Amino acid sequence: MTALETPSMCKVICFPMRRRLGKIRRTAELLSARRGRAADHYWHQTVAGIVGHLTRAGLSEAAIRQEVQAFSDAVQEELQRAFRSKGDAA
Repeated sequence: MTALETPSMCKVICFPMRRRLGKIRRTAELLSARRGRAADHYWHQTVAGIVGHLTRAGLSEAAIRQEVQAFSDAVQEELQRAFRSKGDAA
C-alpha cells in the first residue's frame, strides 16, 4: 500500500460524550440560567453541534443517537446534582 492509499474500512472511536465533563458541566450551567424558549434554543444548538461533529467523524446514525442520549443523560444528572447542592446550602 502506498502513502496515498487508505484501507477500505476503518473504525472511528470518538471520546464518549458522557465523559466530556467540562462540556457537560458548562451545558448544565448554561441551561440552568435559561428558561423556556431560550433553554430549548440553547439545547437544540448544542445537540446540533454534537451531531455535526460526530457526523463529520464518520459515526453511524445509531451511534450518534446513542452518544447524544448519553450526553443528555449526563447533563440531566449534572443539573440534578447542582440542584441538590443548592438545596444542601440553604
